[in-house]
This record gives sequence, C-alpha cells and structure tokens, in this order.
Amino acid sequence: MNEKYYMVMAATVAEYYQSDELYLMKLRDGRLIGFASEFEYGTCDIREASDLTTSSSAKWFGLPADLVEGWRPATLEEIIGLNIEDCLMGTKSDMDPSGAIEPI
Repeated sequence: MNEKYYMVMAATVAEYYQSDELYLMKLRDGRLIGFASEFEYGTCDIREASDLTTSSSAKWFGLPADLVEGWRPATLEEIIGLNIEDCLMGTKSDMDPSGAIEPI
C-alpha cells in the first residue's frame, strides 16, 4: 500500500519547547492527532500547536501502545473536515525521520 503522511510543523512540543514535524494520524478511537515522532507525543490541538502564539495552549499526551495499534495516516478529507488544511507543510511516503518532506 502506498500511504501518504500529511505533515504539520509544531512550534513547540509539550514541555520540550522545541519544534518538530507532526505526522497527522487517525487513532483507532477516531481521534485525529498530530504525532511528534522525535518526542513520542501527540496532540489533538493541531492548529494551536502549529502557531507560535498559541502553541503553549496545546495539550500533549504520551502514546501508549494501545493507542498506536491500528492507527493510520489521516486522509486529506479528514484534515479538511477539521479545517486544518492551511496548516499543512507537505507529505511523506513513510515515517522515516530522515525522509524528505514533499511540498504540497
């Protein structure tokens, strides 16, 4: 299967106060999250996380194995449904941290 991972840039991640790329993922429980693979944290507050002026209000959580099992990349339709498509920075073909981000 040739999946596409949509990417957003978080201004800061949790208590790390460092930016990171977020993979937009759909969890098995139906939530669409931004996943910071470097820190293994997720947020549902994608718009807030991607803006430096609101990033401190984003709520972050660790991802236990039961949340990660069965997750999948979010589709463009799901992203548009949450009205966060203007936050997109590009796509990746896999979750390899060293992989290039393709512009949209």
